[in-house]
Amino acid sequence: MSERKSIKKQIYYDTKDKPFTWKNIKHIGFQDDDIIHIGYDDGHVSENNSWDAHHFIQVERFVPETDEEMNERLRENERYLEEMKKKRYENYLKLKKEFEEQ
Repeated sequence: MSERKSIKKQIYYDTKDKPFTWKNIKHIGFQDDDIIHIGYDDGHVSENNSWDAHHFIQVERFVPETDEEMNERLRENERYLEEMKKKRYENYLKLKKEFEEQ
């Protein structure tokens, strides 16, 4: 059985017109290793994608992956290994043909 990995998850995200203060975020229940991104976005205006200027906060935390996440990671890894094996074999056949013709 494979070992569980720690994965980074966003546990909180918010935006406001005014800067964040402690009273806005003290309910989060921070842990020592939480990663906290706080900043200001000047906004953006274009024909089909615009947003207003705003302050933002994002809190990320490393947590153990769930059974479902681990199984999906293992399935994806197995698909990747099979695909790479197939590509190596295709390359082998091309090289074999190239060098047999000489």
